[in-house]
Amino acid sequence: MNARAVAAWAAACLFIVLFTTNPAYKAMVLAAAIAALAAGAGFHRMRGLLTGVVLIGAFATLLNFVSAHLGTTVLFNLPVAIPGIGGPYTLEALAAGLSGGLTVAPAIVAAAPFSLMLASHEVMDALPAALSRTGAAIAASLNLVPSVAASFVQVSEAQRLRGWRPRGPRSWAEVVVPVVLTSVEGSIQLAESMEARGFGSGPRTSLKSSPLRRSDWLLVGASAAAVIAFLAAHAGGWATDWYPYPTLAFPAVGIVPLAACLFLFAPVLVWRSRV
Repeated sequence: MNARAVAAWAAACLFIVLFTTNPAYKAMVLAAAIAALAAGAGFHRMRGLLTGVVLIGAFATLLNFVSAHLGTTVLFNLPVAIPGIGGPYTLEALAAGLSGGLTVAPAIVAAAPFSLMLASHEVMDALPAALSRTGAAIAASLNLVPSVAASFVQVSEAQRLRGWRPRGPRSWAEVVVPVVLTSVEGSIQLAESMEARGFGSGPRTSLKSSPLRRSDWLLVGASAAAVIAFLAAHAGGWATDWYPYPTLAFPAVGIVPLAACLFLFAPVLVWRSRV
């Protein structure tokens, strides 16, 4: 698997998600990203990611529902005297929040292959030589969340073996503090390792080259086709935008933009042999 091909596919997903306001097409991109990641990494490796995506999407929905008191379909009212949250709560604000969650979720899942399916050096080598230091920072940051999650599981299990049980928010400090200290220690060790290997003292070296294979070119071509087809559909008026205000209406769905999103399912065929 070539990191450049993965980057092309992820960029196509992000482009469509950020280019349109129609939640139907965002949902298609999310479905394609989940199917592709399941084919390449397997559901057992993405359960934690999906849990985080659901929580982030729910937070985005709730935030807009609480803060945006717009729309004509009022579900209930809170006294205006309550600072911050007082006012009408509308169905349109809830729908707009769901659409915002459908923007964040596919963006996260589309970027997940960089950490779940690629090694750090593959991500760094995919960048031009002029961005080698940036690539090193990106590669290190991609390992941050998985390492913190693994450390949290290890510390939790160790504390439970010592008789620790969650008794409220304060009791979690006995887990969070060791996790933070472990993360800081790991960061220091990483910095010392990079310094010992002469990071920044000369041009970037590579263990071996990773050329684009036929399957990688297929993925790049499908990603380009998705972007071009979606742009053409939008220019032709088939991929209409959607706005929930002032009155909520179902988003209009076109066949051409849906077909463009289908190109994003190409990794299901390319990556399924990795499971």
